Amino acid sequence: MKQLIFWLAMASAFQVAERPRIMIVTDLEGVGGVNNADEQLLPGQRRFEESRRLLAGEVNAAVEGAFKGGTREAVIWDGHDGSRTLSIDEIDRRAQLIQGRPTPASYYLEDRLYDGIMFVGQHAMAGAPKGVLAHSQSFSVQNIFLNARPVGEIGQVTAIAGYFNIPVIMLAGDQAACEELLALQPKAETVAVKRLAGKGSTLSLSTPRRRPGSKQPRAGRFSASASSVPGRSRVKWS
Repeated sequence: MKQLIFWLAMASAFQVAERPRIMIVTDLEGVGGVNNADEQLLPGQRRFEESRRLLAGEVNAAVEGAFKGGTREAVIWDGHDGSRTLSIDEIDRRAQLIQGRPTPASYYLEDRLYDGIMFVGQHAMAGAPKGVLAHSQSFSVQNIFLNARPVGEIGQVTAIAGYFNIPVIMLAGDQAACEELLALQPKAETVAVKRLAGKGSTLSLSTPRRRPGSKQPRAGRFSASASSVPGRSRVKWS
């Protein structure tokens, strides 16, 4: 597991263009310290506010990294529980926040609208080996297929972004989610903030342990994923 402080990994990933525009796609199940669907994922659950606080911390670290890497604009898409998990007064004041429903089929993207997309708090697809709270849109979905290939939310966003010529450049989430993105975009930066330690338990990095490694920015190494080719999709329910 890479023990990098978020901002350093982001700063490396964001060297894709001069003064780039970045979209940050968020979720909750991949945040460090989140591992219990009965206590941590929905409003009213005992530890939900703790989860929201942890997510906001990781998002703000990502925003910090984006601006340290030279970005001119960071737009956050609240992607958990119907786009109603983050609060505008808890995120870095330099960022902008997309919230609300329904989500457009374009995922708020247009051709080359952003120079890169990154995930924060991302989980792996349904059925992923060693995934933490792994699912695809819903825990009741068994599989989603794109061009006969199983994909989760990572693959769906990557495909739609690729259609609009926007590369996915970074992911912070559990180890299985990091591996899932690297299978699609081998040059992406990843930060594994936790991994499965038992059947339902996790080993997470605490905030102070997210310390820098010696990574240097490498410019211009990203391109839109080959999985972006439009095709047929299919959903299999449990």
